[in-house]
Amino acid sequence: MRLHHPRTRPAAAPRLAAALGLAAALLLAGCSGGGSGGAASLPTYKIPAEKAREGEAVPEGKTGQSADMRFTVVGFSDAMTDVMGTHAAMDAKGAFTRVRVLAVNTGRDIQVFDTWKQRLVTTDGRAHSPDVNATMIKRQPERLSVGAAMRVEFDLWFDIPRGTRTKAIRLYGSPPVGAVSDPAPAEIALP
Repeated sequence: MRLHHPRTRPAAAPRLAAALGLAAALLLAGCSGGGSGGAASLPTYKIPAEKAREGEAVPEGKTGQSADMRFTVVGFSDAMTDVMGTHAAMDAKGAFTRVRVLAVNTGRDIQVFDTWKQRLVTTDGRAHSPDVNATMIKRQPERLSVGAAMRVEFDLWFDIPRGTRTKAIRLYGSPPVGAVSDPAPAEIALP
């Protein structure tokens, strides 16, 4: 066994340290999920199509992003006079508008979708809050934790004055980690 003076290192030590550093960097890069081919070479999921509900429009290309939440409007119904659920029914004060939304968390942390922050914008410029009673009758979420790389689909219900026309839906994701304010909304035009 050969001993070295504490102030000197054998010549192989720097090369060994560099090799270990490179191995650690490659191992970490492999854990990041980046892969070598990039996102363009990855296959896509084949998700079964769902039939639209009676009277529901199926808009295409209606997507927007707020923070780490990507929203797509997949269904739209308006001018509904009542809502019926498994335990209750209710007439609209004006007319119900239902917006079917697909939300995808594109980030690495949980996003909290808060139904009560979302707004339906009408052509007169007013922003309407979701209707509490219709949301409860149709058993839709009030708040929903959307995990990293998770997707969810649900309805937002609004009761707007009869004869009012919709313009857009304003959808808010939750602030990313470290943010000090709410993110800008995704405003998606409606039919």
